[in-house]
Amino acid sequence: MGITTQYLRYVPGSVFGIVGTGRCVRFVTRYSQTAKYVAVPACELVFIWDTRRALKVLTLDADVRGSVSVVEPRPAAPGSLDNTHLAVGYTDGSVAVFDLRDGQPLVFNGHRGGVACLAWDPQGMRAASGSDDGEIVVWDVVSERGIVRLKGHKGKITQVRFMATRNVLVSSSKDSFIKFWDLDTNHCFKTLTGHRAEVWDFTLLKNDTRIISGSSDAELRVWSLHFVDASAGNKSEAKDEDVEEPPEKKFIIDTEGYTAPGNKGQGDNMEDDSSIMEATRLGSVLRSRGDRVCGLHTDGRVVAAHGKGPVIDLFVILSEEEVEAKVAKRLRKSRKKARESGSSEAVVEVATLGDELRKLPSQRAVTKLAGLDVFSDRDGNVKLVALHTDNTLSLYPASIKDTQKTQQDKSQAKENQMNVVERPGHRTEVRAAAFTSLSDQVVTASADSLKVWQRGQTECVTTVGCDYALCLVVVPGDRHALVGTRSGCLQLFDLGSATLLEDIAAHQPDETSTDTGIWSLALTHDSRGFVTGGSDKMVKFWKFELVRDESRGGQGKRLSFMQDSRALKVADQVTCVRCSSNGRFVAVATLDMKETLYFCDTLKLCHELYGKTLPSTCMDFSTDGTLVVTGSKDSSIRIYGTDFGDMRKLLKNAHQGGVTDLRFVPKTHLMFSCGQDGMVKQWDTDNFQRVVNLRGHSGIVRCLAVCPKGAWVVSGGQDHSIRLWERTQEPLVLEEEREEERRQQEEDDGTALSTQRPVVVGEDRAQAVRPSLTTHHTEKAADMIMEALSVYREQIEAGADAQPHYLMQYVYHTTDPLKFVLQVLRRVKSSELEEAVLVLGLDRILELLVVVRELLNRGWDVELSSRVMLAAIRVNLPQLLSSHIAAPVIHSLAPIVKTRTKELQDMMGFNLAGLKHLKDREEQRTETQLFVEATQKVKESRRRRKKKETAVKRVLMAI
Repeated sequence: MGITTQYLRYVPGSVFGIVGTGRCVRFVTRYSQTAKYVAVPACELVFIWDTRRALKVLTLDADVRGSVSVVEPRPAAPGSLDNTHLAVGYTDGSVAVFDLRDGQPLVFNGHRGGVACLAWDPQGMRAASGSDDGEIVVWDVVSERGIVRLKGHKGKITQVRFMATRNVLVSSSKDSFIKFWDLDTNHCFKTLTGHRAEVWDFTLLKNDTRIISGSSDAELRVWSLHFVDASAGNKSEAKDEDVEEPPEKKFIIDTEGYTAPGNKGQGDNMEDDSSIMEATRLGSVLRSRGDRVCGLHTDGRVVAAHGKGPVIDLFVILSEEEVEAKVAKRLRKSRKKARESGSSEAVVEVATLGDELRKLPSQRAVTKLAGLDVFSDRDGNVKLVALHTDNTLSLYPASIKDTQKTQQDKSQAKENQMNVVERPGHRTEVRAAAFTSLSDQVVTASADSLKVWQRGQTECVTTVGCDYALCLVVVPGDRHALVGTRSGCLQLFDLGSATLLEDIAAHQPDETSTDTGIWSLALTHDSRGFVTGGSDKMVKFWKFELVRDESRGGQGKRLSFMQDSRALKVADQVTCVRCSSNGRFVAVATLDMKETLYFCDTLKLCHELYGKTLPSTCMDFSTDGTLVVTGSKDSSIRIYGTDFGDMRKLLKNAHQGGVTDLRFVPKTHLMFSCGQDGMVKQWDTDNFQRVVNLRGHSGIVRCLAVCPKGAWVVSGGQDHSIRLWERTQEPLVLEEEREEERRQQEEDDGTALSTQRPVVVGEDRAQAVRPSLTTHHTEKAADMIMEALSVYREQIEAGADAQPHYLMQYVYHTTDPLKFVLQVLRRVKSSELEEAVLVLGLDRILELLVVVRELLNRGWDVELSSRVMLAAIRVNLPQLLSSHIAAPVIHSLAPIVKTRTKELQDMMGFNLAGLKHLKDREEQRTETQLFVEATQKVKESRRRRKKKETAVKRVLMAI
């Protein structure tokens, strides 16, 4: 297989133009500064924004294929305010944990669907992730591996939360259930069935005694949670010890799906008598809007709820003292009324839901919300950070003491904004892009603005408002940009002064037309003019000219344009128009599903190109003018020759959903195309094959541009992102590229060996199964282990006179075969170790057990050796039990494992006790030091006061 040197690889470069994507935003505390930094998903990246300065201070990239769907900061350690780590979930099922101090990621693979929610335990040692496949995985961040996979929900997991007081995980799903999982036994012990629709979010409050859940209506349901003391026995036993429990309730262990007798059909009042927890419905709180809940966020004091609109509902959680004060006040009023009425009955008042929750005035954002987070301080000031659907980030203030009842309107919401991050990107999707002649700047246009970006620094240097842009060209000289708009106007902008020079109505269709606008714009071959095509079924020719600048009093000149005398009438609306670089042809694509080539000088018909089922949306000429390529809505790309108008090749299914734009690389027959499938693809039009797929966009890619020398490609689309693709000097081998694409496709479809989960004893129909997932990385790890075992066997069989293997000698720098195997096991990632062992065959498992026995005998890395042994025995238990060869190995392992683990346990216990002792001594020393310092301060203050009194006495005596 030879190396194809005529293709050079394009790799992802800078990504800019994004403030935030996804439906999540979180406050992050850095340098002990609260409510200043926020973490925002941005396609496959995570941005940390400084909201006060509107600056991006950190970019996190885990180098995974999916886009970021959720972020969750790790709780601060005791004695600190800073969030040291950030958990990030991706749409491809990956979970990454970033260290915010250096940006290094730790990646876990355990989900087949996209990660929908994340949560940290109060200590920050474990993280739980729920995905679209209805499964929950609990990860151990310290040991860098999965703990357990919980299966029980029948729909997408919408939220997971750890309880602060117990080792319990709470989860909600689109199957309308809220489940409580005991992480000591890894089983669901309670299912809350009070919802009749999807549960989209929930939050735990008041030391895990209250739970507020949001569904598909305006109600926020509030539940009271109470754990029954196990030593007190069952509730029914406490009521009547002589009544014997029915067998089906007496021996029940898993309460999953159980309905107590007499409660069927009662909906919210369904209770499970055998559960250790009681859930009582306290009532409901109404939101301002009737749409579904998109998010429930709390900091323990304030609860913020929002839907798909711009309205934010705020609720204050009152403390126990405040609740008692309200109840006492109501009790005094009730007793006063009873005395006035002459009633002798005892008046009793109990706390209600209205005493625990107080609704604040609803806040209104400027536009629709994509994500929200809330923070409140001790003074009662509340800050709301909102990620909007228009690619902006805003900060809104509120107050717990606010008693305003009227809801804000849009103008008041705009005035209420504290900080707004909006300059780095477009408010709507990017519709057109172009390079300058020197390729140092990129010009992009959207529905409301035109922006100029520095390619190297990826910073916006110019922003000017425009109409809804559909097409864009940079005028030669790089000082002006010409935009064709949906209103049918041509707008000429001066990029240096960011001013609009011309706004001319160029294409005005009749009143019966529904689609209007200039759909295409192209420079002529000599760059002295341009051609436009629009919805009025006309192709018009224009030329640039210099006119007197009236803004300067007629002293200077500026660029303008005027319509040429030539024009071309076509049969239908023009969707695309292009001019060949040699000046021979003008290509026009129309809505009647054909393209026509005209001679540029006479505008006479040259060729008509047919054969499409849907209209063409884009086309381009090669630099030499011998080829014209068209892309249409039927997902196909067609390559035509300009000499005879013959179709050289039909590339079917080039982009799923349709081709949106394509461009030739100058002076080559290589071409780039983009489409509605979110990919940018490179093609060779000489041998009619696809070179490479460039993935990164989430959503439709609307436009792309190639720089004059072909070193960079820029693309923009629906996700508001602008992406640069950079050409490298690395040669690209097509066969290897196709093999990698097939592997990725198999993993996506679930048909590859790497995605098939090996059968493990005890996991059939179980709620708790192993958390890891087999990927191509685990297969590589298994190959490393098998190779190490083979080298070990060869070295042992050869004896003491064996020549060390080259891997041992030059890669791992050891001559001991056992150390070599240990170093290979250490190099395998902790999250992939278990699955790598599961892939091994039975003969390799026996060899691995022998190696583990030798490692335990020498006392090398007892924890790793024990973990490998347990994984190997667990997956191959039936085969090992029936093998006479494995029996002596396992019998010899049993006493060694017990001894070594006991030694390790004793050592860890001794070290822990020593650390506690050192901690206590340090605390005592600190307290003593503080006491000494306080005593010295008191003595010094007394000495100064006495000295001052003495000085006053001297003055009085002198007087």
